Amino acid sequence: MRLRSLLVLGTAAVILLAGCSAEPTPTPEPTARPTASASETPTPTPEPLTAPETAFDVTCDDVAAAMADLVGEPSTPVEPVLSVVSTMSWIPGPGQHMFQRAGGIACSAGDESRSWEVTIVPDASTVIAGATERQGYWGEQAECGDGRCTFEVPDGDVLLSATVSEPGIGPADTARIAESLRGLATAAASTVHDVERADSDIIGLPCDRLITAQQVDELLGVSDASLYTDFGGWGIPAEIYHVVNGSDICFFRTSASEYEGPSYLLMTTLPGGAWAFDGQSGTPATVEGADAAKTSAGEHGESILDVRVGPDWIRVMTFDDGSGAPDPAPLAEQVVRSLTVGQPAPQ
Repeated sequence: MRLRSLLVLGTAAVILLAGCSAEPTPTPEPTARPTASASETPTPTPEPLTAPETAFDVTCDDVAAAMADLVGEPSTPVEPVLSVVSTMSWIPGPGQHMFQRAGGIACSAGDESRSWEVTIVPDASTVIAGATERQGYWGEQAECGDGRCTFEVPDGDVLLSATVSEPGIGPADTARIAESLRGLATAAASTVHDVERADSDIIGLPCDRLITAQQVDELLGVSDASLYTDFGGWGIPAEIYHVVNGSDICFFRTSASEYEGPSYLLMTTLPGGAWAFDGQSGTPATVEGADAAKTSAGEHGESILDVRVGPDWIRVMTFDDGSGAPDPAPLAEQVVRSLTVGQPAPQ
């Protein structure tokens, strides 16, 4: 993937990317359903928690086989999500599944010593045009050196992006890896087709429609929370997350300093992501108004509460300021209330 600006924020050392506010993606029209007769009492049927359809026939099995031929078997199982190795802190959770939401795939494997990640996304012309406009795409790329490779491979109406971290890899390996990746891109492009996306109530929804800085202050007992949504930098993942999917990164931290001081809340979303929430690990929890919830802990002491509201997945995360991360439940309850009831009228 492209080099992106990194921002270390507060004691939590949160690395955030691609916060430039994106234009909201239009909400897809829901599929019409037959109307029940007046004599019937319709029983609501929950929507199935099924993964989005991929817009081409290439799978992570195909990617895994190609990468095994190129760099050997990975040290960890291949996962059909974005990697969390040396990535931005907003990626784990909803962000890992952004390419599937867009009709594409994300495949990754490995650890800090050696790893790889490959993504393929359809509607490449639109994605490339948007990322180029926002200075996050600079054309086809194939480069290896000092144990790391980066690739951007457009082919027809798909775009393949890849990173490879492998000790000993260098410029001499560029051509053979590029040839294999181009084969995957060509196979995807030759089978690309239209797919429908699940409906969602949070596409393009601004952060303050879910929770405001004043509410963060009140719920956490602080007085200086400020919303940050512009972090600089852009790339293909940012284009997919913000523009194609209509998600947002909602980050609340102290208003006293842009780079120092406490961080309060990070919220990420996956519109129509109920299928991915269902497979997310965590301890079942109860959040008023939510259809389901799970708690877990972050690598640096963060407290994480994932909630599902209808078809959507929202992650609410608080940070350890040295005395433990605050309970995110009151924040999550406010977010769910905003979605199901609405924000209170301004006083």
